[in-house]
Amino acid sequence: MKKYILAATLAVVQMSAIAQTVNVHFKNGQKIEYPSSNVDYIDFSEKAADPTLTAGEAVDLGLSVYWASCNLGAEKPEEYGEYYAWGETKPKSSYTQENYTYYNASTTQYINIGSDISGTEYDAATVNLGSDWRMPTEVQMQELIDNCKWEWTQINAVNGYKVIGPNGNSIFLPAAGYYLYGLARLNESSLYYVSNSKQLWGLGSMPYTSLSTRYEGCPIRPVTFNSNLCSVTPIDHSQDHLVTDKITASFLGGAYSSINGKIQYGSQLNIRFSNGSTEAVTLTKIQLGDASTGSEGNNMLDSEVEVAAGESKSYTVTVGLGGLTKPVIRFTYRYNKKNYVAEATWNL
Repeated sequence: MKKYILAATLAVVQMSAIAQTVNVHFKNGQKIEYPSSNVDYIDFSEKAADPTLTAGEAVDLGLSVYWASCNLGAEKPEEYGEYYAWGETKPKSSYTQENYTYYNASTTQYINIGSDISGTEYDAATVNLGSDWRMPTEVQMQELIDNCKWEWTQINAVNGYKVIGPNGNSIFLPAAGYYLYGLARLNESSLYYVSNSKQLWGLGSMPYTSLSTRYEGCPIRPVTFNSNLCSVTPIDHSQDHLVTDKITASFLGGAYSSINGKIQYGSQLNIRFSNGSTEAVTLTKIQLGDASTGSEGNNMLDSEVEVAAGESKSYTVTVGLGGLTKPVIRFTYRYNKKNYVAEATWNL
């Protein structure tokens, strides 16, 4: 060891004698120059360990995944946690296109890391918390929006949403904002990265997802499939299929006109929701869409409807502007405090 210290010392002496600067070369290609007259000594020490990140506990909201009680890096639900650019796994002091890891300045193009990075090497939740945790996908985020009650509120003077699941459990999403080119919008808007470089956006009103700027610094709310991470024992849904397998949706014709295989605007279609099981379920949403385009209409149900065991509910829905090429009806219903969907497609 003394031999190496002596060698390093001699190197510094030689540099100060023949050079005007001390150059520090980093593995990423960056070089920093220091005037040799300002350098007192060179010290090599072990890198300090990164702080242990957490996402709190998993919360069962009655959805397809369990949601973390805190943002990645936070210790309390109202804390903002760390901020990440999409695909990067470490926070940083500034967020610009120029310092974004997956931007090629010479070609002015983003580097392709895939459209869905949840659970991959580009997922900050997975990299920092382990394989049990991941960023939510766009589908999981939309499920949170569609199936939960959202209340704009405060916790310890921090604005945010209280998100209440179908089973009554809830999480708090602080309005943590974002960082971009040194500018911060904090305690105003809720922004949470999802897959496909999308964010959850909301400001007191009902939130929605939208495309994001990849190099923005945003917080992450992790999700998990591991029920053992839940603070409260989750509801057992393993036997739900005994009920859900016996619930069906169907078209029953209707008064409609069709031109070139498309059902025209104003046509009326008869639909049915049938509960063939031995348990009651609650119908919460009816949506008429077009399977050929993937469109999904607004909820046509004014209030929740209890459907008893062995009971069916029939409705008439009206085709909207643009018509339908391949009508699909979707019934969302709740059983055992979890939402399920029964759907049927009408092939003309």
